Amino acid sequence: MINYNDAKRQLESGITTDCATYFKSNGYSLEYGYSLILDGKLSEALIELKKNDSIRADWAIKLIPFMQGYVEILPTYFQIRNFLEIDINLLLMAKQKDFVAYILGGADLLYSVNCETYKFISRVLMNNSLFESAKVYLDKAKDATYNDPELHFMYCQYYIHNKEFKKALLSIEKCLEILPEYYPAKKIKESLLLK
Repeated sequence: MINYNDAKRQLESGITTDCATYFKSNGYSLEYGYSLILDGKLSEALIELKKNDSIRADWAIKLIPFMQGYVEILPTYFQIRNFLEIDINLLLMAKQKDFVAYILGGADLLYSVNCETYKFISRVLMNNSLFESAKVYLDKAKDATYNDPELHFMYCQYYIHNKEFKKALLSIEKCLEILPEYYPAKKIKESLLLK
């Protein structure tokens, strides 16, 4: 028989077959609501999530309209920071690309609340091997957060993926100019200098 940890692992991997039943029958309204989202049942998910008074449920309630192509209430700065990447990743794993497309369509609204939104989107897209789409949001992020070392680190990763090693080296050098002791950047620079 499935337990909570097994069900949560399934949910986090985008598989809802067994976990949805477990969450529903054991009264886990947040987790059950998320399993409904991943199954594409947004109206049912909204009903379930309204039974839960957590910040996470509140975020999901605000995100569902984004997935439907309209916005009612904007999420908070911290909700975007804490949950946007996680939920886009969950939706990508569950193959809910239309929902992701609608969220990305509302990226400018999310950016109006949290200026790191484009960077968050870039990172999750890059982590899902959607490098060209990630680059679009990296370029948007550059205007607002140019002095963010992580932005330049991500550009470096993008350029490495595209085998543009000179551009990668320039990006990682900019990253290290902003944050000289950033260990992952120092390691990447070492490997780039060998190419």
